[in-house]
Order: sequence, then C-alpha cells, then structure tokens
Amino acid sequence: MIGPWLKVSLFVLTLVALFVWAGEVVSRASGSTRRVAPGEEITVANGELIFWDPGKCHTCHAVGTRGSSVRGPNLGNSANGDAMMIRAASRAIERSAVLGREMSATDYLVESLVDPSTHLVPGFKDEMPIVYAPPIRLDPDELTSVVLYLQSLGGQPDVALITVPPEVRLSYREAPAVVPWQPYLEGDSARGRELFFDPSGPTRCAGCHRIGEEGGNIGPELTSVAGTRTIQSIVESLVEPSASIPTGYETELIETADGRILDGLVIRETSDSLWLATALEEVHVLARAEVARRRTQETSLMPNDLADILSVRQLHDLVAYLRTLE
Repeated sequence: MIGPWLKVSLFVLTLVALFVWAGEVVSRASGSTRRVAPGEEITVANGELIFWDPGKCHTCHAVGTRGSSVRGPNLGNSANGDAMMIRAASRAIERSAVLGREMSATDYLVESLVDPSTHLVPGFKDEMPIVYAPPIRLDPDELTSVVLYLQSLGGQPDVALITVPPEVRLSYREAPAVVPWQPYLEGDSARGRELFFDPSGPTRCAGCHRIGEEGGNIGPELTSVAGTRTIQSIVESLVEPSASIPTGYETELIETADGRILDGLVIRETSDSLWLATALEEVHVLARAEVARRRTQETSLMPNDLADILSVRQLHDLVAYLRTLE
C-alpha cells in the first residue's frame, strides 16, 4: 500500500511534470491541428465565424441575445450597454487621455484583443487569453476579420482602419518551442470522462460544469476549455481553484434575517428574490427581505481538496479528458 507521504510526493512530481508537458501540448494544439475559419478572405462573415467557433470568443462573451456567457462583457446591444463599436468610441477617448496620444475606436478594439490586460472594463477581471498566442493562436488575417466583425457591432466595418501590431505577425511566424516529454502516467481520456460525469464519484464535476448538453450550470461551461485555456491554467483550476476565480462565479456569504449562514453562488437574481447554489448542489431561494447581509468571498465553490481525493492516475485521466475539449 502506498503511504500518504509517497502519494503526496508522487502528486507533486506529477504536477511539475504536467507543467513541463504543457509546452509540447500547446505546440501541438497550435500546429497542424489548429482549426481555421472557413474561407480565406478578410471579411466580416469570416470574423463572425471565427468569433463563434475557432476563436472561442463566445465562451466568455455574448452578443446581444446570442449566447449567454458571463465572464466577459456582452458585445452587442443589451441591458448592459450599447453595441461594442459605440462603447469602443467612448473608451478610446478615455484611453487617449491616459496615453497622451489619439486612439481610435478601432485601435481600442485591436488593443482589447492583442493586449487585454492593458485596460480592464470595470467589473471584470484580468483573465482574457492572448488570442494570437496558444492555444487559440489566431493568425493576423483571422485577427483582422474578428476586428471587422466587432466594428460591425454598432458601427461601419472598415479594414483600412485596422493595424495589426508587428509583434502579432512576428509571434505567428515564430513557431513555439517544442519541449519533448512524456507524461508520468499515460492519462486515459475515456476513464477521465467517466470520472467527470460519475454522479457518485470522488469529483462529481458534472454536477456543476456543463459539457455540450450534459452537466450542470453552476460552474463555468467547459465545452471548449482546452481551446481557450492552457494546460497550466487547467491544472491550476483543478488543484488550486481559488487562485483565479472566473468573473461571474464568485461565491457569496449570506446571513439571513433569522440567523442562518449560507455560502454559495448566486445563480439568479431578481428585484425581490435570489437563488443561491451551494457546494452540496442545493439551491436556496431567498426573498430579498430574508437577506440581512451578503459579501463576496475569495474562495471558489469548487472543492479545494482534489489533491487529497484523486490518485495520481485519476488526475492524469481527468486532465487527458479535459485536453480533448477543444
């Protein structure tokens, strides 16, 4: 029987190995197997196709009533504001004042894709991936088409206004370095899928996360997780889920008027009620009058003890399955 200390040592070695392994995985994902948009021209239509498929933009953004993602701002005309190009114009004025030079609305769109950490929209976190880097890795023409599509959301698309920064073209010409390595154990994606969807298993992932038409809606949808997130971030989300909590999935601590303390994710809220989902997959419906105090917490609803619950083999199996979700 493997002692606790040996299990912990193997687990740590596995994590280190997985981070090294990520270099090879990312390179492979961004090479010949990379999905490209149908068609070869720089057009609004291709930009829309990229947005809703290979670019995976829809995993974080909705456009008006299309899509339902909450991690990033709605880019269409919605209850949260005007369509993207209208908002981009006002934000460009703000950015111009900060930079001390003129920035156009289209320049703002390009900046938001190429260097999203530079300017964060209030209420959202610094969690948008670099779209020209692995695993998304849009090429310059694809990136230009996406900007054209964003221009069309409340504005007039004009390719002449789009300038792709030289670092994007340079990055795309330079293939990522391949780090040859074999995983400590060969993960089995079939076993990983079974583990993910097993309602009585050690993780019960599907109780909170949806993949395609299966699973719950409490946690982030994972249908295309390997197409937008690096293996490093996937592994971190498994073993240290509170290190980076996606926007819209922060847990809240609620004290009711009768003294109850509830902890969970607010999955729905109206003017007179709110629905709170707990880690036990229970949903409490509370009237506003019942809520005495509430505050956002810095801990994830996802269990933080997977390192104790999973064996080394189970971790590899689960990661192998998540890798298939592109």
